[in-house]
Amino acid sequence: MSKYTLHFKYQAVLHYLHIRSQQRTADHYGISRTHLGRWIRAYQEGGIGALEHPQSKTMTRHRKKLFIAENAYSKPKSPTKNG
Repeated sequence: MSKYTLHFKYQAVLHYLHIRSQQRTADHYGISRTHLGRWIRAYQEGGIGALEHPQSKTMTRHRKKLFIAENAYSKPKSPTKNG
């Protein structure tokens, strides 16, 4: 279960969108800027529904990008036919 309700997260994001200051919004709601930043990013990428689990989508994408980047140069070359 999440420590913060969906309503709370949504209100914090709306507050940020109104004043455009993560620090002031975080101070106002008594939360970390890290949490707020995740909520803002989730909301911008997926709307209010994404606030349910803001890390799941972002972290999956992040891990996928890392995996692709790490393995981009380590793919074996396909064998060539001679003759």
